[in-house]
Amino acid sequence: MFQRVLRTILRFGLFSGRCKAAVLFCSCMVLASCASSLHQRGLEATVREDHADAVRFYLEHLKDHPEDLRARNDLGVSYLRSAQYDLAFLEFQKVLAADPRYVRAYYNIALVYNFKGLLDEEFNAYQKALEIDPDHLPTRLNLAHLHIERGETTKAKEIYEAVLHAHPNQPRALYNLALLYDQEGKGKEAVALLERFLGQQRDPRWREEAEEHLTRLKQFSSAP
Repeated sequence: MFQRVLRTILRFGLFSGRCKAAVLFCSCMVLASCASSLHQRGLEATVREDHADAVRFYLEHLKDHPEDLRARNDLGVSYLRSAQYDLAFLEFQKVLAADPRYVRAYYNIALVYNFKGLLDEEFNAYQKALEIDPDHLPTRLNLAHLHIERGETTKAKEIYEAVLHAHPNQPRALYNLALLYDQEGKGKEAVALLERFLGQQRDPRWREEAEEHLTRLKQFSSAP
């Protein structure tokens, strides 16, 4: 089985010792046309990974617009991306105090717990996010990965299978479910998923590893 499991391959990934990457829900893509000048400059700084500038712009914006929850969430994201976990947690908590149904804040709080190694708290935060939005895809995928870390592979497999029923080409679900099938000795099913993964995956890092694993599976299945 691979030593690495795709946590996420979406934009704004962070790397930690425990997971390949974790998506941070920043609103850069959806706010480009409606953010204020300072908020927009913060978003642009986030894109170029200048988190000190991003924090400065978000804070200046929030002085005049303290009710802007999207900007406050983005501020928390910048703190999180610069490993200022306590400050990030505080901003996400402020968002939830103003709007207890702000799913992205629960998701990002889960990531704070992830980077602190607090698996139970991370799990509970994902559960709260799913109580609000059961179809929140990033939460479902990260929860499945967390089930793997907790040794609950059956639950992880159920999530990935459900995700692929709704999103047949979801790369993380394809990749991770292939690993789980391989672990169970279901080589044929694992091969099929890896081939689907490679059919739409362009990242050379993951292509190389998936191709190596696929070759090994095919060689094993053809051995006398």
